[in-house]
Amino acid sequence: MDPRVKRTIYATTVAAVALVVTLFVRHPPTLDAQSLLAFGTLLALSTLAMMLYLRFTEAGSTTSMDFVPELGAILLLGPTGAVAVTMISELFSGFFLYREKSVLKKLFNVSQLVLAVGAAGLMFRWSGGTESLTTFRFQDSLAPFLVAVLAYFAVNTGTVAFIVSVSERRPFFEAWRRITGGLIIFDIAMSPLAFLVAFLYTQYGVLAVFLAMIPLIGLRYSYGINFELQQLNTDLLRLMVKTIEAQDPYTSGHSIRVSEAAKKIARAVGASPKQLKRIETAALLHDIGKIDSIYGEILRQKGPLTPEQRELIRAHPDRGVDIIKSIRSIHPDVLAAVRHHHERWDGDGYPTGLAGENIPLGARIIMVCDTIDAMTTARPYRDALPVSVVREELKKHRGTQFDSAIVDVLVKTDILETLDRPEVSTTTAGALIAGVNPTLGMEAK
Repeated sequence: MDPRVKRTIYATTVAAVALVVTLFVRHPPTLDAQSLLAFGTLLALSTLAMMLYLRFTEAGSTTSMDFVPELGAILLLGPTGAVAVTMISELFSGFFLYREKSVLKKLFNVSQLVLAVGAAGLMFRWSGGTESLTTFRFQDSLAPFLVAVLAYFAVNTGTVAFIVSVSERRPFFEAWRRITGGLIIFDIAMSPLAFLVAFLYTQYGVLAVFLAMIPLIGLRYSYGINFELQQLNTDLLRLMVKTIEAQDPYTSGHSIRVSEAAKKIARAVGASPKQLKRIETAALLHDIGKIDSIYGEILRQKGPLTPEQRELIRAHPDRGVDIIKSIRSIHPDVLAAVRHHHERWDGDGYPTGLAGENIPLGARIIMVCDTIDAMTTARPYRDALPVSVVREELKKHRGTQFDSAIVDVLVKTDILETLDRPEVSTTTAGALIAGVNPTLGMEAK
């Protein structure tokens, strides 16, 4: 593990311990039967919520809605009680329910959540809020609660984004946008359920609070099934493309490699999570228009292409759009990226001759990725080109064939070194695809 990441984890842990000690010394919790019953109830709810985690974002981030009972604990038990609920439930979940993570990662997760709940509790009091187990003051608690919610998510997402930015050496806000993936809006929208938890407990007791978990369970399964369906769609698309490309040894794996490369580059140039997903999908489908057997014949043809064959090749983006637009879930941005992935920055591409910023971002990224994969694929007449040569070729055509901003990112980072390459040697490639027309894999005017 990177020493800087370790230092960040240790610093977060020390800060969390200092906060816990300070709260227990300056604001010791009440230990009467009523408070202990509320503590046990909220602890059980928080642990249950941890077991109903959801995975939403492109970065693989998860949300468990444990913040609902933990924010509710602020309204009922104050910052000290809420921190105690958080600390115990997170320690139990991390070390007994989910053992696959390293100890340091578990320590960081517990510490950053303790800091988030502690900061939210202190902001609740600072804003004039008062915790109570017997009465629920809606009007007096609303504004302080909203301040607490903002404090909670600022600390929670901020600490996670910071350690991701340190670990992956990326800008903080890029990391923040990646790990939240739009989920922050969903979580903030769900935070009023903490109000419901506090209201039900003060008015109707323990049983009513557990009934409040029913909508959480419903949301968990609803969004969980939605995510699983989205993932299934992606897996089916990948399987379909892989099956089509397996018919020819040259194209085998090409679109999947282009898709993975496009995702890395899109992330590096600052694409939003939604844009990133659409660009990844478009890159996966960019050559679907070549599904017709006639393209396989051209690919295996010896010698130059005829004018008619060149026109057929130029038609494959539009053919691809005709095929995939029948899929109802395909976004228009995906269609645009597929249609225009052979447009050049200088306007000398096809099918419509778009130039510069008029070319969709996804199409510009796919153009670069498509060419990189062609250069790093072994041909009958040459080895796969090394990264140094690929980098120089990209620089050579910067601002003419390729978007300068995308090339600059590739030149300044190590993305090229991390891209997948075909596992085919020159000898094997020559034996398998002798006679392949090289013009199909290269961008030319």
